[in-house]
Amino acid sequence: MNTTAAAIILIFVISIFSSAGNKSYRYPTTTENPPPQIYQTTVSSIETPDPNYLTEDVRPSITRYIQKYRDADLAQQIADSIVRYSQTYNVNPKLVAALIARESKFNPRALSSSGAMGLGQLLPSTCRGLGVSDGFDIDENAKGTVRYLKGLLDRFKKYEKPVQLALGAYLEGPNSVERQLGYSDSTRAYVDDIISIYNKM
Repeated sequence: MNTTAAAIILIFVISIFSSAGNKSYRYPTTTENPPPQIYQTTVSSIETPDPNYLTEDVRPSITRYIQKYRDADLAQQIADSIVRYSQTYNVNPKLVAALIARESKFNPRALSSSGAMGLGQLLPSTCRGLGVSDGFDIDENAKGTVRYLKGLLDRFKKYEKPVQLALGAYLEGPNSVERQLGYSDSTRAYVDDIISIYNKM
């Protein structure tokens, strides 16, 4: 065996043993290569709203809250749509209103960089799946938002803290949240914001 062949074999053996397990590896801390998002196995500990709480008495409080952002006539129209479809689909209207407040601040013309539209910031694909033909229409968007939230609440009702998981799934996607039974820290802040708005309404 010549010297070159022996050197190659020696380098190969050393590389195998030095890389086994790669246990000492740390994610780079530079902004160019951030570590992957770490998911939480626990969700918000804020008191959970009752997802099915329905009463006409909430309409005035929802309307008053919307008037912080919109004029009285528009606030009344948005509140009427939220309450009507919340009753139709048996979802807490204050929860829907808090979600919409976080998503768009009740702006029916809101448009995100990803193409999400209207009050509940529904994506075009979500609109198609929900039968929403105009994502900027107040009534259609409110109906679609309530239907989508209802589907998420039903999907996560078998788990602990289903409301938090459903709200997290509204932002992060239901498959991701169900796979992890949790969500990222940024989504946790989003969920906490919604429940905080709910409690102020």
